[in-house]
Parts: sequence; C-alpha cells; structure tokens
Amino acid sequence: MPLDRRLFLQSSLASGLALGFPAVATAQRDKVYRTALIGSGWWGTNILREAAASGRCQIVALVDVDRRQLDKCMAEVAKWVMYKPNRYGDYRDML
Repeated sequence: MPLDRRLFLQSSLASGLALGFPAVATAQRDKVYRTALIGSGWWGTNILREAAASGRCQIVALVDVDRRQLDKCMAEVAKWVMYKPNRYGDYRDML
C-alpha cells in the first residue's frame, strides 16, 4: 500500500516532536536567570529567597534607596550564595 503525502507528513511531524521534546525540556531546565532585586524590603527579600532556593537564579544586583535596608538584604543574601551581588541606590544606575 503506498504511503500518501498527508500521512507521511503527519507521522514525520509527530516523530520529530517526540524526538525533539526531551532536548528542549532539558535545555530549559538547565537555564539560569540573572536576577536583580529592586526594592529590598521584607517582600522583596522573601521573593528573592525563593528565587535563590529554586537554583535557577543568579542574584546579580540589589537596589534600594534605603542604605540600611540594602545592607540588611545583602546580609541575608550572603547566607544563600557564595558571591556578592552589586549594590545600587538607584535602579537607573543598575539598568
């Protein structure tokens, strides 16, 4: 029985997707996001804590106009990571 064109294309597409999906899923799972926190108050620090715990975020910058709050957040971040993110008082400087 000859294979018609439509059936061939459908089965080829299905096979290609099935074989390509694991590579795409693995590539997305291994991706690390560079993360900057603007506003290092209580909420911001908690959100950043969860992002760091995911293992998919590299904290690169902390921003806050209140230097005391920024220092407090930096002390928390030092507990989670082995490097020091950059600190800024103005988000425009960070950008």
